[in-house]
Amino acid sequence: MSENDELTKLFEGVVPERLDEVLDLIDIHSAQFRRVGDKSGFNLDAGAYGAIQFTQRSLEQLWLFGFAGLYALHSFSGVIFLVKCRGLKLDLDEIDGLPEQKEENERFSKIIEIIKGLNSAESEYDFTWPAGIPKPEEGKPKDTEQAAVYDLVLMATAYVFLHELKHVIFESEGNAPEDRLCEELECDSFASEMMLSKIQDYSAKSGYPEDQVRMKRSISIALGSAFLAVATPPHNLGGTATHPAVHDRWSAALGKIQLEENDFYWLYFASIAIALLKHMKIVFPAQMVVTYKQLAMAAIKALEEGI
Repeated sequence: MSENDELTKLFEGVVPERLDEVLDLIDIHSAQFRRVGDKSGFNLDAGAYGAIQFTQRSLEQLWLFGFAGLYALHSFSGVIFLVKCRGLKLDLDEIDGLPEQKEENERFSKIIEIIKGLNSAESEYDFTWPAGIPKPEEGKPKDTEQAAVYDLVLMATAYVFLHELKHVIFESEGNAPEDRLCEELECDSFASEMMLSKIQDYSAKSGYPEDQVRMKRSISIALGSAFLAVATPPHNLGGTATHPAVHDRWSAALGKIQLEENDFYWLYFASIAIALLKHMKIVFPAQMVVTYKQLAMAAIKALEEGI
């Protein structure tokens, strides 16, 4: 099966209501998805002549990060919920003293370091797959939490490929923004729009509740966006000549989300963002949790001020 056929199956499973549109765009602009030979780093980008190239280890990094998101929820979601309900401040220093918190924090940090190890390994054969985490080729896990991660990673992967498809469209049409930073944000916006704008059509046909579908797809976009903080070299987190600062891309992505301020989506993003900040040793000030959205935005501000 060719990579284009594999990506067709991915888009069919993630955004079936947009499949015909996506396939038309791939055909019109001669987009070609190519799995290339292994090399270090995170390599998934649009090149010349409509090629969207990626390595298997890059997909595996995103897969592993899906489990980092799960561990971040274990570390922080319960505490965030508790302090919000009781009107207390969220203070990471105090949280560190809670039973089992250190273990949960270390579990998250360990998976981030594993991802970095996979990223920097000279060869994929030099990397030992972590125990307790299923490999993507094994299919959907039977464990409920792992099955949820499986779904989210597939959606996040579709989001990333849709971003790259927009680069191909810009090149094909010759109308890319002169500002490369603007182009990246527009590709993010295109991918979000493709994932979210016709959910009502999908829900009407499938019978799945629209609000639940919107939340799940939004969370997958959050996962893909949060991954930027890991895939981007530390010295580039504040932006480069071609890519916006990670905190700017987080802000833009969250700005597209139309969910209630205490929706689980915001709790998910806040948990994973705070876990990343803690791992990167960036200060997150103690504060009241008025809404989960407010907390998520505070995490973005902390990243901006801390890098």
